[in-house]
Amino acid sequence: MHASHRSAAFAALLALASASITSADVSLDTPFQDHAVLQRDREIRVTGRAEPNEALTLVFGGARVEGRADADGRFALALAAMPASLEPRDLAVEGASGRASAKDILVGEVWFCSGQSNMEWTVDGANEAARAKSIAARMPIRSYKAPHATANQPAARVGGAWRVASPETVGGFTAVGFWFGVDLARAFDLEVPIGLVDISWGGTRIEPWIPLDAMAKSDFKQTADDLAARIAAFDAKPEPDAKAPGTQPHEPAAIYNAMMAPWIAYPVRGAIWYQGESNAGEPDNYRRLLPLLMRAWREKSGNPDMAWGVVQLAAFQPFVESEPAQGGWALLREAQFRGAREAGNAGVMSAIDLGDAADIHPRRKREVGERLAAWARHTVYGESAVAWQGPELAEAGRENGAMVRVRFHHAQGLRALGGKPGGFALAGADGRFVWADASIMDEGRDGIVLTAPGVDEPVEVAYAWQNNPERANIVNGAGLPLVPFRVKIAAAEGAR
Repeated sequence: MHASHRSAAFAALLALASASITSADVSLDTPFQDHAVLQRDREIRVTGRAEPNEALTLVFGGARVEGRADADGRFALALAAMPASLEPRDLAVEGASGRASAKDILVGEVWFCSGQSNMEWTVDGANEAARAKSIAARMPIRSYKAPHATANQPAARVGGAWRVASPETVGGFTAVGFWFGVDLARAFDLEVPIGLVDISWGGTRIEPWIPLDAMAKSDFKQTADDLAARIAAFDAKPEPDAKAPGTQPHEPAAIYNAMMAPWIAYPVRGAIWYQGESNAGEPDNYRRLLPLLMRAWREKSGNPDMAWGVVQLAAFQPFVESEPAQGGWALLREAQFRGAREAGNAGVMSAIDLGDAADIHPRRKREVGERLAAWARHTVYGESAVAWQGPELAEAGRENGAMVRVRFHHAQGLRALGGKPGGFALAGADGRFVWADASIMDEGRDGIVLTAPGVDEPVEVAYAWQNNPERANIVNGAGLPLVPFRVKIAAAEGAR
């Protein structure tokens, strides 16, 4: 076997081993295993393998569907859209060559949970693990976790299994995903099952998560074409014991092919995404890559309405008093904000107040999950009373020479935590930022008035524009933090 196909083949073998299969001749694809959650109100195409052209019958509860495998032995049998249900049902596909089944299947809300280590971080490794275990058995939550794998061509299957939340299992769940699921489950009065499809990998860049054909149709065409050429050359003349191009976890599409491709057609409501640390030095590229990722998954899934919840990078690294406007992670946060907004049907959750200067893996995952859930409840599920947006820059204008007045959207109840407002800086024409004195405006309480010593004619204003903006302390009435920004004052008319 060529090395270029080893990762995909290994992933397929793992999946075959984990599926609930009673015949080697009929098998279900990775998502359709014991304890799975199917997306409510969407047609579900149950897929797998059988003998070529074999007549098949799908049974799920009272539903019965007849169909046939194609000439290659692949089948896709469509279950009509169903309402949410906590009733466990068995799913079976049967033909002359055998039968494949999965038991204890529910119907509810399903979400992809993807990204790098801060999404993969488990309940056991985060704060409030004991609390999570104390409530796990009451939550109608199930989670699938994909094993790490790479491939340079899209795989049909990957290993992993669905697990029911319990005190014994929940410690291994994605912490952000679990608390996201808890808040959704409670919003549905514990009557709608929540399925978390955890496809994450610590330390990974964004490029391996993007399909290669999507990159080939983008600004990154040359990168995609170069990799495709190297793969073709290697397949034509393999090098013994060499790693095939496109199978390293940092390479474009490598993770998508092995871990995401087997799931991409599975109906879900949306995706929550926590990633960016490994791309922090390349904000300009990231701003283009994030919407490319989002659009590609929507296209591949056949779900153009797939909602995306994106977490901005939390504060990290030592606070630097002498640099009120650093760049670095601040630029990546802006790239996340702008990239997600460009792709549309997305929310960006600030975690600027949830970081840890000494640890790139902050332990406050519950708050991150709850902010994502608030976004989903408001924008996806129509709970208009649920606040999910922190204050965002609306406009900045200079008054009386040295004073700058900044106003915000979503600023009702604007206040500073722990005393005087902080985290703002002004710069004059020389571009040198100076910490600003700030006061919250009484009128409407939707803005801040700023001055800075020695900056007589400010031309630029920044807030929380550091890797770790320790002084930033502005929140709205819902306790959600002001989104970091940096803007030229003359160009700050209207909404950002």
